[in-house]
Amino acid sequence: MFWIATFYPALKPNMSMYDDMLSNPTFQALLGEQVATMGTFVGFMTMEVFSYMGLVLGAYIIFMAASFAAGEIEQKSSELLLSLPVRRESLIISRFTAMLPFIALIVLAELAAIYAGGRYIGEDSSIRWFAYAMLFMGFFLVAVGAMALLISSLMSDGRKAALVSLGILLGMFLVENIGSMVTSIDWARSLSLFHYVRLTSIVMNHEVVWRNAGILLVITVVCLVLAVIVFRQRDINVT
Repeated sequence: MFWIATFYPALKPNMSMYDDMLSNPTFQALLGEQVATMGTFVGFMTMEVFSYMGLVLGAYIIFMAASFAAGEIEQKSSELLLSLPVRRESLIISRFTAMLPFIALIVLAELAAIYAGGRYIGEDSSIRWFAYAMLFMGFFLVAVGAMALLISSLMSDGRKAALVSLGILLGMFLVENIGSMVTSIDWARSLSLFHYVRLTSIVMNHEVVWRNAGILLVITVVCLVLAVIVFRQRDINVT
């Protein structure tokens, strides 16, 4: 993140060309309806980082969460875990809580990198609004982790659980971005986790919708509860 920020002074003279390119409907379909101008440092960081950050970080969390249940079964280590005097729901909840420090570390590290990058090149980083954006990114990653943990609880192959979760994440990304341009599927955007993050709106337009944060937390709780129920009731064959 810091490294990307240092590119801005060298690219700044050519930003008008990039803005013309981003006005193309094809790019808007890929990046969503909230396409930021790259003529400012804030807009540059928004387009270079926040336009795809949820997809990249979400994939990282997915591959972590997918190994928590399905990976244990696949590697036969669940036999040892289930032989211990520990309830199954405790295993799922402990795996979920293990993700939280990693998510917090990612959010804080990226926020610090944006601030340091802006100070290094002498640009206003608008750290307050970046902080709100990273907070919402944290809510988003927690929801993605809970969703991946639910899918992992349903399957016995860690790789397949990760690929299914990643496919769902990519599908939600495309539905949110393309749905903003194609009215016929606009209704499906409410099913996408990306619909409730809106990082560009937060950073560029200073629009913080706390209701969306609440929706992400509700989705997290629902997925976690379902993961506990599924993992507690399923018949796990470790032979």
